Amino acid sequence: MDLNQPIPYKSAPNIVRTKVNKSPLKILIVDDERLVRETLKEYLHALGSFEVYLAENAFEGLNTIHRLGGGLDGVLVDINMPGMDGIEFVKRVKKKDRSIVAIIITGYPSSEKVIQAMRAGASDFLAKPFSLDQLSVSLERLAGERKVLKENVYLSRELQVKKALEETNQKLQQKVKEQAILFTISDTLSKTKSTKELYNTLVELACTLTQTEQGLFWVINRDEQKMILMASKGLYDPELETIHYPDSPLPYAQVAKDGIPTLIPAVDGAKRDAALIAIPLFIQKNIFGVLSIACPRPGVILEDDAVFILHLLTERASLTIENLLLYESVSYNLYSTLTALVSTLEAKDSYTKAHSQRVTAISIKIAEQAGCKDEELEILQFAGSLHDIGKIGIRDEILMKTGRLTPEEYGIIKKHSIIGEKIVKKLGLLSIEPQIIRHHHERWDGKGYPDGLKRKEIPRLARILAIADTFDAITSNRPYRPAREPEFAVKEILKNAGSQFDPELVEIFLTTYKQKRLDVI
Repeated sequence: MDLNQPIPYKSAPNIVRTKVNKSPLKILIVDDERLVRETLKEYLHALGSFEVYLAENAFEGLNTIHRLGGGLDGVLVDINMPGMDGIEFVKRVKKKDRSIVAIIITGYPSSEKVIQAMRAGASDFLAKPFSLDQLSVSLERLAGERKVLKENVYLSRELQVKKALEETNQKLQQKVKEQAILFTISDTLSKTKSTKELYNTLVELACTLTQTEQGLFWVINRDEQKMILMASKGLYDPELETIHYPDSPLPYAQVAKDGIPTLIPAVDGAKRDAALIAIPLFIQKNIFGVLSIACPRPGVILEDDAVFILHLLTERASLTIENLLLYESVSYNLYSTLTALVSTLEAKDSYTKAHSQRVTAISIKIAEQAGCKDEELEILQFAGSLHDIGKIGIRDEILMKTGRLTPEEYGIIKKHSIIGEKIVKKLGLLSIEPQIIRHHHERWDGKGYPDGLKRKEIPRLARILAIADTFDAITSNRPYRPAREPEFAVKEILKNAGSQFDPELVEIFLTTYKQKRLDVI
C-alpha cells in the first residue's frame, strides 16, 4: 500500500460493503504514524460500512476502548510502536473482550513476530507495503469472524468458536508462510548486482525454499535451440550443461518447449533424485530460462506447494533479470566505445600500442594471486582497460614528444588521471572504477598524484594497477629509451617496494612473476 498517495473515494473497492452487516462496524486504528492512520481512515470511510476511531499509540487505544464501553468490532494495529507494542496491545484487548478481532500491521513479517501475534490473539496480519485489495480481503475476514465470535460468545458455543478460530489460524499460517517467502525472495534478489550472481542466487534460493540438494538453471538460446546451464548446486550429469531441447526427451527440455511446469514425484522405492520439478522463467511472455530442483532432503516430498514456491521465485526474478540485462547491455556498449577510443589513442603512438590491454592482463594475474573476488576482477578489467583514457584530453605534441618533458609539460600529463575519472564518472553507471582510474599514479609514501594519498588510503585495486603499469612501461619501448628486460623491471619494482608500491602487493607480484604468469600478450 502506498501510504504517500491519497486514496480516491471512487477507486475504493466495494468488496466489504456488500458482505458486512447493515450497521457499520466499529474499527479502531492504532498506529504511531499520522499519515498511515489518516489514509486508512479515508479508505474505510470510502467503503461506507465502518465507524472509525484513531489512536496514535497503544495506551491511547486502550483508553478509547474503555471510553466506548464495549461494542468495538475490530482493531488495526501496528506491531512496532513506542511504549507498548502491537502484540502486548492485542493481548490486553483480548483479555478485555475476546470477540474483538485484531489485525496486525508490520513492515518486517518475521515468522517469530507473526507467531507471537497469533498467540496473543491476532486473526490476520498485513505486511507493508500492502495493496488496497489485500486490506479489503482482511476487512472482509474481520467482518465475518466478528459475526461468528459475537454469535458464539452470546450463545456460549465454545466448541464452534474454537473451530472457527482454528480455521482462521490455518489460513493465517499459510499467509504467514507465503509472505515470509516473498519477503525472503525480494530481499535476497534486490542485493544482486549482475546476472551471473543472480543466476547463482536463484538456484540457491530454490534449493533452500524447497529443501532440495540439487538446483539447475538454464538460459535458452533460441537461435541455436539450446539450453545453456548458467548456474548449479549439487551434483549433476555433465551432459546437462548443454541441451538441444527440440530433440531431447528430458523434462527440462519439455518445459523449454511448451512453458508448462513439470512435477515428477518420487514413487515408492524410487531414488530421491528421481523426484524433480522444472519450471519456466518468462521475460515479457517469452520463455527465457528453465529452473529445476531435485534430490529432496530426507522426509521432504515434492508437491504442488513446491511448484507454487518456485513460481513465486521465478516471477520475482524475471523483472530483476530483465533490469540487469538492460544495465549490462548499456554498460557493455559504453565500455566497448571507450575501449575503442583508447585503442585509437594508443594506435597514434607505436610505443604505447596495446599498453592498456597488457596492463589489464598483468593486473588481473596479480589480483588473482592476491585472492581478489570475481567482482573485483571484473572491476579491474574495466578500470585497467580505461586507466589512460584521460590522455584523450592531452595535446598530441606533449603526449607523443620524443624528448624528455619539461616540468610544465609533465604537470599537464599528470592531469590525465583526473580527466579519465571525469570521463568515466559522467556515465553514471560506475562507482569504484573511476576511483581506480584517478588514483593509479598515487604512491605508497604519499608522493604520488593527483591527491597525494598514501598507504591504504589508495584503493587496493589501484595499487595493483600501479605495479602492472610500471612493469609494462619499463618492458616496453619509449620515445626516449628502448625496452628493458623483465628482470630489470622486477628489480626496479622490488627496489621501490615500501616507497612507490605496496610492499605486500610487491611480494604477490614477485610470486606471480616467478610462476611465469606475466607473459600475457
